[in-house]
Amino acid sequence: MKVGIVGCGMVGSASAFALVMSGVGREIVLVDVNRERAEAEANDIYHAVPFARPMTVRAGSYADLMGCRAVVIAAGVAQRPGETRLQLLERNAAVLGAVVPSVLEHAPDAVLAVVSNPVDIMTHLAAHFAAKGGVPAARVIGSGTMLDTARFRALLGRHFNVDAQHVHAYVLGEHGDSEVLTWSQATIAGMRLDDFVKVLGTPLGREDRRRIDEQVRRADYHIIAGKGATY
Repeated sequence: MKVGIVGCGMVGSASAFALVMSGVGREIVLVDVNRERAEAEANDIYHAVPFARPMTVRAGSYADLMGCRAVVIAAGVAQRPGETRLQLLERNAAVLGAVVPSVLEHAPDAVLAVVSNPVDIMTHLAAHFAAKGGVPAARVIGSGTMLDTARFRALLGRHFNVDAQHVHAYVLGEHGDSEVLTWSQATIAGMRLDDFVKVLGTPLGREDRRRIDEQVRRADYHIIAGKGATY
């Protein structure tokens, strides 16, 4: 399978590295307005192939996306410290309006996976731009609250000192400040959270829930303040 990634910033390059180490696809094409950056990232990531699975990683133009089954759209400007995802909209919407038609011109059958923030609105806009080219909205998806869900599970696992892969909990709604942590649906090792608390004997009080909620909901602000971006 051939996969394209448009936007070789921190998120785009991390996506490419994750694909390589997970053995997803057999060819990855990196596209960026800064071709030199795309070349450097492709070469750097390709050097990890000996530790993963046989795969080709290379830089290219939009024309090189021909034949891609999926294209990850990570293009856009980075979120600034203290800036909300919604404040990114005006700056990133213009980028998306140029990227989506260019991708579909050369990879009209690809599934588009949007990860640029604010991801919910950007996914909606990508579907809008794709529809102008006759591409159904069903082929445009966004990462949504997948990252928030992972954070929720990881923090619950840390609180109870259990492997987070045994934690099943979901964050719904916006990937942003209004997201909803579904505490009532959370399970650990197949047990409802309240039942697990009784069995393990580790309390999960109101303050614990408030702390985890804050750490999930505002994780990006803390991470961006410390390292400049989340990726």
